[in-house]
Amino acid sequence: MTAVSTLLGLVERKEQGPSPVFSKEHALLAFLTIGAAGEIGRQALARSLNLGEGSMRTVLKKFSQAGYVEADTLGCHLTPSGRRLHASILKNIPSMVAVSDSQVGVGRSQVAVLVRPPGGPAANGLDQRDSAIRIGATGATTYVIKDGKFAIPGNSPDCERDFPGPVWRVLRSELAPGDGDVVILCGAADETTARLGALSAALTLL
Repeated sequence: MTAVSTLLGLVERKEQGPSPVFSKEHALLAFLTIGAAGEIGRQALARSLNLGEGSMRTVLKKFSQAGYVEADTLGCHLTPSGRRLHASILKNIPSMVAVSDSQVGVGRSQVAVLVRPPGGPAANGLDQRDSAIRIGATGATTYVIKDGKFAIPGNSPDCERDFPGPVWRVLRSELAPGDGDVVILCGAADETTARLGALSAALTLL
Protein backbone atom coordinates (compact mmCIF):
# COMPACT_ATOMS: atom_id res chain seq x y z
CA MET A 1 0.00 0.00 0.00
CA THR A 2 1.36 3.41 -0.95
CA ALA A 3 1.29 6.45 1.32
CA VAL A 4 -1.32 7.99 -0.97
CA SER A 5 -3.55 4.93 -0.53
CA THR A 6 -3.17 5.20 3.25
CA LEU A 7 -4.36 8.80 3.19
CA LEU A 8 -7.22 8.25 0.77
CA GLY A 9 -8.41 5.23 2.73
CA LEU A 10 -9.38 7.62 5.51
CA VAL A 11 -11.74 9.70 3.40
CA GLU A 12 -13.16 6.80 1.39
CA ARG A 13 -14.31 5.03 4.55
CA LYS A 14 -18.11 5.16 4.64
CA GLU A 15 -19.88 6.65 7.63
CA GLN A 16 -23.50 7.10 8.63
CA GLY A 17 -25.24 10.25 7.46
CA PRO A 18 -25.25 12.19 4.18
CA SER A 19 -22.61 11.43 1.57
CA PRO A 20 -19.67 13.87 1.66
CA VAL A 21 -19.54 16.59 -0.97
CA PHE A 22 -15.81 16.41 -1.49
CA SER A 23 -13.66 14.07 -3.54
CA LYS A 24 -10.55 12.07 -2.71
CA GLU A 25 -8.66 14.62 -4.81
CA HIS A 26 -9.89 17.39 -2.50
CA ALA A 27 -8.58 15.43 0.47
CA LEU A 28 -5.20 14.83 -1.14
CA LEU A 29 -4.86 18.46 -2.19
CA ALA A 30 -5.85 19.58 1.32
CA PHE A 31 -3.18 17.39 2.90
CA LEU A 32 -0.50 18.52 0.45
CA THR A 33 -1.50 22.16 0.99
CA ILE A 34 -1.23 21.87 4.76
CA GLY A 35 2.15 20.20 4.42
CA ALA A 36 3.47 22.87 2.06
CA ALA A 37 2.10 25.76 4.14
CA GLY A 38 3.26 24.46 7.49
CA GLU A 39 0.27 26.17 9.13
CA ILE A 40 -2.96 27.30 7.50
CA GLY A 41 -6.37 28.37 8.79
CA ARG A 42 -9.40 26.24 8.05
CA GLN A 43 -11.22 29.01 6.20
CA ALA A 44 -8.18 29.81 4.05
CA LEU A 45 -7.77 26.12 3.29
CA ALA A 46 -11.43 25.79 2.32
CA ARG A 47 -11.17 28.80 -0.01
CA SER A 48 -8.05 27.42 -1.67
CA LEU A 49 -9.90 24.16 -2.42
CA ASN A 50 -13.24 25.75 -3.39
CA LEU A 51 -14.86 23.72 -0.60
CA GLY A 52 -17.58 24.67 1.85
CA GLU A 53 -16.56 24.93 5.49
CA GLY A 54 -18.72 21.94 6.43
CA SER A 55 -16.89 19.71 3.98
CA MET A 56 -13.56 21.14 5.09
CA ARG A 57 -14.38 20.32 8.72
CA THR A 58 -15.19 16.74 7.74
CA VAL A 59 -11.88 16.30 5.89
CA LEU A 60 -9.89 17.77 8.77
CA LYS A 61 -11.79 15.65 11.29
CA LYS A 62 -10.76 12.50 9.43
CA PHE A 63 -7.14 13.64 9.31
CA SER A 64 -7.24 14.53 13.00
CA GLN A 65 -8.80 11.23 14.07
CA ALA A 66 -6.01 9.40 12.24
CA GLY A 67 -3.41 11.48 14.08
CA TYR A 68 -2.09 13.28 11.00
CA VAL A 69 -3.34 16.84 11.55
CA GLU A 70 -3.79 19.07 14.59
CA ALA A 71 -5.54 22.42 14.88
CA ASP A 72 -4.85 25.32 17.23
CA THR A 73 -5.51 29.05 17.32
CA LEU A 74 -3.05 29.60 14.45
CA GLY A 75 -4.61 27.03 12.14
CA CYS A 76 -4.03 23.46 11.00
CA HIS A 77 -0.64 21.76 10.88
CA LEU A 78 0.71 18.26 10.39
CA THR A 79 1.66 16.15 13.38
CA PRO A 80 4.96 14.22 13.38
CA SER A 81 3.19 11.19 11.90
CA GLY A 82 1.48 13.50 9.42
CA ARG A 83 4.84 14.88 8.34
CA ARG A 84 6.16 11.36 7.84
CA LEU A 85 3.15 10.49 5.69
CA HIS A 86 3.54 13.76 3.77
CA ALA A 87 7.20 12.97 3.06
CA SER A 88 6.23 9.50 1.80
CA ILE A 89 3.56 10.96 -0.51
CA LEU A 90 6.13 13.37 -1.94
CA LYS A 91 8.20 10.38 -3.06
CA ASN A 92 5.46 9.62 -5.60
CA ILE A 93 4.11 13.15 -6.20
CA PRO A 94 7.17 15.34 -5.59
CA SER A 95 5.94 18.62 -7.04
CA MET A 96 3.15 20.51 -8.75
CA VAL A 97 3.36 23.90 -10.45
CA ALA A 98 1.02 26.35 -12.17
CA VAL A 99 2.02 26.96 -15.79
CA SER A 100 1.15 30.14 -17.67
CA ASP A 101 1.06 30.79 -21.41
CA SER A 102 1.45 27.15 -22.35
CA GLN A 103 0.86 26.49 -26.02
CA VAL A 104 0.69 22.70 -25.64
CA GLY A 105 -2.16 22.34 -23.14
CA VAL A 106 -5.84 23.21 -22.98
CA GLY A 107 -7.80 25.26 -20.47
CA ARG A 108 -7.57 28.80 -19.14
CA SER A 109 -5.48 27.68 -16.14
CA GLN A 110 -2.88 24.93 -16.37
CA VAL A 111 -1.06 22.95 -13.72
CA ALA A 112 1.71 20.40 -14.18
CA VAL A 113 2.35 17.58 -11.73
CA LEU A 114 5.39 15.32 -11.49
CA VAL A 115 4.60 11.68 -10.77
CA ARG A 116 7.00 8.89 -9.86
CA PRO A 117 4.91 5.70 -10.18
CA PRO A 118 6.12 3.03 -7.71
CA GLY A 119 6.13 0.35 -10.42
CA GLY A 120 7.60 2.55 -13.15
CA PRO A 121 5.74 4.45 -15.86
CA ALA A 122 2.67 2.71 -17.26
CA ALA A 123 0.91 5.80 -18.53
CA ASN A 124 -1.14 5.61 -21.70
CA GLY A 125 -2.42 9.18 -21.56
CA LEU A 126 -6.07 8.23 -22.04
CA ASP A 127 -6.72 7.09 -18.46
CA GLN A 128 -5.08 10.23 -17.11
CA ARG A 129 -7.08 12.52 -19.41
CA ASP A 130 -10.38 10.81 -18.65
CA SER A 131 -9.78 10.93 -14.90
CA ALA A 132 -8.97 14.64 -15.03
CA ILE A 133 -12.07 15.39 -17.10
CA ARG A 134 -14.31 13.44 -14.69
CA ILE A 135 -13.40 15.83 -11.89
CA GLY A 136 -14.10 18.91 -14.01
CA ALA A 137 -10.88 19.66 -15.87
CA THR A 138 -10.84 20.59 -19.55
CA GLY A 139 -8.19 18.04 -20.44
CA ALA A 140 -4.78 16.63 -19.58
CA THR A 141 -1.70 15.57 -21.51
CA THR A 142 0.67 12.93 -20.20
CA TYR A 143 4.42 12.96 -20.88
CA VAL A 144 6.77 10.11 -20.01
CA ILE A 145 10.40 11.11 -19.58
CA LYS A 146 12.52 8.78 -21.72
CA ASP A 147 16.17 9.38 -22.54
CA GLY A 148 15.77 12.88 -21.11
CA LYS A 149 12.94 13.74 -23.51
CA PHE A 150 9.24 14.52 -23.01
CA ALA A 151 7.50 11.72 -24.89
CA ILE A 152 3.76 11.22 -25.46
CA PRO A 153 2.94 7.49 -25.36
CA GLY A 154 2.02 6.34 -28.86
CA ASN A 155 2.75 9.75 -30.32
CA SER A 156 5.75 12.07 -30.22
CA PRO A 157 9.02 10.70 -28.79
CA ASP A 158 10.37 14.27 -28.35
CA CYS A 159 7.79 16.97 -27.71
CA GLU A 160 10.37 19.71 -27.25
CA ARG A 161 11.49 19.09 -30.82
CA ASP A 162 8.03 18.58 -32.29
CA PHE A 163 6.18 21.30 -30.34
CA PRO A 164 8.77 23.94 -29.44
CA GLY A 165 7.91 26.60 -26.86
CA PRO A 166 8.88 28.04 -23.47
CA VAL A 167 6.78 25.57 -21.47
CA TRP A 168 9.44 22.87 -21.61
CA ARG A 169 12.00 25.10 -19.94
CA VAL A 170 9.49 25.81 -17.17
CA LEU A 171 8.69 22.13 -16.67
CA ARG A 172 12.36 21.20 -16.54
CA SER A 173 13.33 23.96 -14.11
CA GLU A 174 10.29 23.70 -11.81
CA LEU A 175 9.76 19.92 -11.77
CA ALA A 176 13.26 18.58 -12.56
CA PRO A 177 11.94 15.34 -14.08
CA GLY A 178 14.21 12.36 -14.69
CA ASP A 179 13.99 9.24 -16.81
CA GLY A 180 11.02 7.10 -15.80
CA ASP A 181 9.11 10.05 -14.35
CA VAL A 182 5.72 11.14 -15.67
CA VAL A 183 4.63 14.75 -16.12
CA ILE A 184 0.93 15.49 -16.48
CA LEU A 185 -0.16 18.91 -17.74
CA CYS A 186 -3.79 19.55 -16.82
CA GLY A 187 -5.96 22.45 -17.89
CA ALA A 188 -9.23 23.77 -16.44
CA ALA A 189 -11.30 26.92 -16.08
CA ASP A 190 -9.54 27.80 -12.81
CA GLU A 191 -6.32 26.84 -11.05
CA THR A 192 -7.94 24.85 -8.23
CA THR A 193 -9.79 22.60 -10.68
CA ALA A 194 -6.60 22.22 -12.70
CA ARG A 195 -4.79 21.09 -9.54
CA LEU A 196 -7.57 18.65 -8.69
CA GLY A 197 -7.54 17.34 -12.26
CA ALA A 198 -3.77 16.92 -12.21
CA LEU A 199 -3.97 14.95 -8.97
CA SER A 200 -6.86 12.85 -10.30
CA ALA A 201 -4.75 11.98 -13.33
CA ALA A 202 -1.75 11.23 -11.11
CA LEU A 203 -3.81 8.82 -8.99
CA THR A 204 -4.33 6.57 -12.01
CA LEU A 205 -0.60 5.80 -11.83
CA LEU A 206 -0.39 5.12 -8.10
